[in-house]
Amino acid sequence: MALSSGDKLKNFAEAVTGDAKQICGQIEQQAKKELQEKTKAGKAKILAETQEYIHRETEKIKKEKSLEISKANIKARQEYFKYGDAVSSQVFLSVQKKLSAFIKSGSYTDYLLQSCKNVLEKTGADVGIFYMPDDEKTMETVKAELENGFDLAKTEFIKDETIKGGGLRFFDHAKNVLINDVFEEKTERAKELLNFIISPHFTSVK
Repeated sequence: MALSSGDKLKNFAEAVTGDAKQICGQIEQQAKKELQEKTKAGKAKILAETQEYIHRETEKIKKEKSLEISKANIKARQEYFKYGDAVSSQVFLSVQKKLSAFIKSGSYTDYLLQSCKNVLEKTGADVGIFYMPDDEKTMETVKAELENGFDLAKTEFIKDETIKGGGLRFFDHAKNVLINDVFEEKTERAKELLNFIISPHFTSVK
């Protein structure tokens, strides 16, 4: 039985509607798929950008804090060295005053005499004994005392312009050895030791 025009039109409409629904379904699935992919990619991009921002800001803060710590460390060193220099100056100013007072006392002559005896007993009398010019009279007394216990035939007593703060310097001719008992040089060695002791030892902060 032949279809009427109305039936043909109805069948055509149903076919078109079915095709349209199928196409719409495909488009919808494709759109969902693309949305999921773009959402996933977007989340990954946002996460990467967030991590990069956090890392960048963290490094910036670390550099800023490291610079602050470095400046504080340098300032602390400067303050400590100023303090150390002040302490050292005060200590050795006091030492210098005491040495000056000691040289003017009768004990200084005894000190020089004992210093000479110690060296002569260990090295023998073939030595040069160097003293500061201001100690010339004192050394005459020392020499007279030494003659009571030592043969000073080979012993030289020599004024030394380089000695300005007291004490003696000995030269052992036989062994070609210089023995230093000069106050200035003893003081310098003591000053180096004190500066080493009070010098700070900083550890770097990372």
